Amino acid sequence: MILKDNNYQIDLNAEIVPGQSAAGFSLGTEKNDIEKQVLDSFEFIEIHSKYSPNSPPLHEYRTADLILHFNQDLLTQIRLIGNYKGKLKSNLGLGDLVKDFELHYGQMTEGDEDELIFTNLKGMCYEVDDSKYNSDNWKSEIPSLPVTEIYIFEK
Repeated sequence: MILKDNNYQIDLNAEIVPGQSAAGFSLGTEKNDIEKQVLDSFEFIEIHSKYSPNSPPLHEYRTADLILHFNQDLLTQIRLIGNYKGKLKSNLGLGDLVKDFELHYGQMTEGDEDELIFTNLKGMCYEVDDSKYNSDNWKSEIPSLPVTEIYIFEK
């Protein structure tokens, strides 16, 4: 997280570090360590699992460009959307084509939970516009599509 004048700041240009951090936030950060005024700039949503009704709810903090997911007050996932400008070390990020990511991070494939991943990149998955492909052509169509969402999670 970026600390500026004793206040945490959202940084939409921060480097994307798979399995670790993005937007000035680090996975594993406690919600109480983030200034109230920063959290107040997000829309808050409490999510209850229909599959695990006895589990504690997940807390989601959302802006047009960033979504933070907290599980039991620990930051467990960072979702980059909208106009997020930060990049990976390879200088790739939102808006870049899947085939360009494949050159750096290996073949695009489907993960255990139907997420899109790269074979050589742990701690990150991504989405593309799902109206541009279907179950029959996804392997041929997705490489030519731009990445529209990036998820950072622990490896």
